Amino acid sequence: MRGSWLRAVADAPSTTSFLPDWVEAILVPLVPTGLVALAGCKVGHTPRPDLPADQR
Repeated sequence: MRGSWLRAVADAPSTTSFLPDWVEAILVPLVPTGLVALAGCKVGHTPRPDLPADQR
């Protein structure tokens, strides 16, 4: 499943053909990176039991 979006874009270049080449070269790697960053912010974070209750 990993990299399936990148393979889909590579197999169907018409999905990004309207973009200039330099924009495409920047955008294609940033989309999965952005999705991972968004998912990382969305998940619950592990509490730190070593901190006092008012600082958690």
